[in-house]
Amino acid sequence: MNLRYKNWPVFAILLFAMSCQKKDNSPADASKVTVVFASPVEAQTVHKGDTVNILADVSYYAEMSGIAVEITDTATGNQLYEDNADTHSDHFTFQRQWIDGLNDSTMLQVKILVFMTNNTTVPAERSIYIKSLP
Repeated sequence: MNLRYKNWPVFAILLFAMSCQKKDNSPADASKVTVVFASPVEAQTVHKGDTVNILADVSYYAEMSGIAVEITDTATGNQLYEDNADTHSDHFTFQRQWIDGLNDSTMLQVKILVFMTNNTTVPAERSIYIKSLP
């Protein structure tokens, strides 16, 4: 029998075995998400017309499917800004900008939401608070 045909079943089994991947069904652990805000910093004061640079280094021990940022007026609960990014990585540097257009003094919550690949419905959340002045 030809050597090529003789070894075909072995190659087929190897190919099948190598294509199988174990699915990670372990629960996501939001406490292991690390978010380091480079900007803005906690308790920073911004004024109307200022550009708020949002820069955060985000990491997790497994793959993250996405990251979002929200800026919320804590006095009214109004969401002033929202943006997101698909990551599909265990490390991501998130960078966005928002221009403060507020006419009143208020406290703002800058929140980073991290969606872990094996749990995309309940994100990990990390926040800082900044002051907006007219």
